[in-house]
Amino acid sequence: MTSGPRNRRPWFGPKRIGWGLRPQTWPGRVVTILVIAVIVVVIRVTAR
Repeated sequence: MTSGPRNRRPWFGPKRIGWGLRPQTWPGRVVTILVIAVIVVVIRVTAR
């Protein structure tokens, strides 16, 4: 039994220019947006 499609793409891949990773699929974009939102909330809460 398989757990999903065989041709699954990774959520993140290497950037063409610079260092780091970039989102390649919609789940990767969702994770990126959620991480940015958490960082913004933490900064606003600790700034008070």
